[in-house]
Amino acid sequence: MKFTVKEPIFIYIGFMLIVFLSIPILAQGNIIFEVEDPLNDDYGPGTYQYPTNEAFHGEGFFDITYFSIEDMGKKYRLNFTFQNLNDPWNSKYGFSLPLIQLYFGKKGSGSTELYQEGANIRLDTRYPWNRLLKISGWWVRAYTPEDNHEMLDFWDVENNPANVEDALVEVKDNQISIQLDREIIGDLENAYVYILVGSYDPFGQDHFRDIKNSPSSWYFSDSSNENLKFAPRILDIIVPAHLEQEKLLSNFAEDYPVILPLIITPPAKTVIYLPPLVLALLILVFFIVNKFRPGSYNK
Repeated sequence: MKFTVKEPIFIYIGFMLIVFLSIPILAQGNIIFEVEDPLNDDYGPGTYQYPTNEAFHGEGFFDITYFSIEDMGKKYRLNFTFQNLNDPWNSKYGFSLPLIQLYFGKKGSGSTELYQEGANIRLDTRYPWNRLLKISGWWVRAYTPEDNHEMLDFWDVENNPANVEDALVEVKDNQISIQLDREIIGDLENAYVYILVGSYDPFGQDHFRDIKNSPSSWYFSDSSNENLKFAPRILDIIVPAHLEQEKLLSNFAEDYPVILPLIITPPAKTVIYLPPLVLALLILVFFIVNKFRPGSYNK
């Protein structure tokens, strides 16, 4: 039997293989929003000092450096990366110190007032909210502006009606990941979010730790400002790229500082090219086959 391989077929197949594998592939993951934040800025307006108690010995405990939202279909996954997470008080989820609040909203509906006083900031009146997530090392809670839960016994963390009972919370390598039902936050198309980080205090107003003028065991201190009546209890926020946290939060001489949200926009699609080494090997194989191909095979 005689089998003949024609040169044009080899050339055509080899050429098409290389071209096809060289075409960039558009890879779109399920991350619908992500943002980074500078290191070493968990000092509010730039002047706050940590409490002196040994639980606060260290740095970066409130320093959020990255936040993302993943669309999991019927659920969202929220990812928070901190410079340094610790758990001196053996919390349920594995982080004791940060208090996280996320105010989600869309223009045209919602409230421009905080759900409860305590953060000592004001939301931009152009961006009302309609969903709030409060996160501590012991619970995840969800609210709407219409909710009117009274302040309950702070020790009774299991029976709060705002608890998101089926929230899946994982902590690993300074990252907190929270998976919850999509309907708790709602659709995020054309939405925005305020990201606030404070220090969790079960005795504090809205669970925020207070700011004092002089160093204290249990409170943050700011010795550079005498009047702390409107001082924000926010230690770190993620602000739009054109703004600076220090400038926003230091504007509290006569009223609470006004903060702006982040617009939730999907990340750009990532272009992935075949690694150059693989391409080089394919080209080499093509030329070898083309040079030493058998003209015929006899049996």
